Amino acid sequence: MPDSKKSKDNGLKPKIEQKLILTNKEKIYIEVLEAPIYLLFEKYGQREISIEIEDSYYPIHEDLHQRLEMMIPFLGLEDEDEKIAEYVIYNIDSKGKLRVSAQEVAQKFGVSVEKAREIIDTIYEAFSDEINQLSSEDEENYILPDVAIMPDYVEVRKIEVKDPVVMKAIEMREETLRKICEIVRKINEPFLRGYRKYPHVVTMKYVANLVGLHVSTVSRAVNRKYVNTPIGVLPLRIFFGRLLNPKLVMNEIKELLKIDSKLTDKQLVILLKSLGINISRRTVNKYRNLLDNLG
Repeated sequence: MPDSKKSKDNGLKPKIEQKLILTNKEKIYIEVLEAPIYLLFEKYGQREISIEIEDSYYPIHEDLHQRLEMMIPFLGLEDEDEKIAEYVIYNIDSKGKLRVSAQEVAQKFGVSVEKAREIIDTIYEAFSDEINQLSSEDEENYILPDVAIMPDYVEVRKIEVKDPVVMKAIEMREETLRKICEIVRKINEPFLRGYRKYPHVVTMKYVANLVGLHVSTVSRAVNRKYVNTPIGVLPLRIFFGRLLNPKLVMNEIKELLKIDSKLTDKQLVILLKSLGINISRRTVNKYRNLLDNLG
């Protein structure tokens, strides 16, 4: 029997491998788009850079512990777990290593080793970018925000280079970041003005559709970028995701019910919305039942 017949009978088909072929200009654009501003600064040198945003908006030197402590609320931990998280954060040394063990943390706070390890892993997973960037053997540790997102405007940090191809890529990067961050600004104006506790989270697909870009382009633009806001310097990624952390939502419901256990699901929806948590009444009811089962 011919080989071709055997292949057909066995349901086997030749595999066609498709590869994305990029031009040099496209490769440069992707590299520039993915790079945070401080790497562009390092690569092209201070003499070739012109910063047009007021530097007062952008604190260069950041303390790792203060930075992570400010971001603890975004982990959605219980109150007691937040205390443990704060202790863990202040025991991360200048090289990003933890000075205490999970056993020591567990003993200090009277929790299981598994619980202590879970909190440690959560911190290192959620804040890996910040820990890597702000902890090193170098004295010059800093986060240089790429964009300012204020309630009334968005401003992208601009740089100038001599190479016209690279300069074009940088201009395209600036335009992409501006479009994405303008959507973030409009959606999160109440958060930026301090009226909400948490930002309104959107998916990258939603933003990609609005700005007419591919989802992968939005992902590259968001990855490893930091924004200066009235709340502080934050990772751009916190504004993106499918849903807020369920633990965070459940904790807020729990705190509201402590204040008034007679709140209806509808009232909880309204109160959560005022915090920046937009979920349905059915979801509130599901989390409420989970809390009841946990006692």
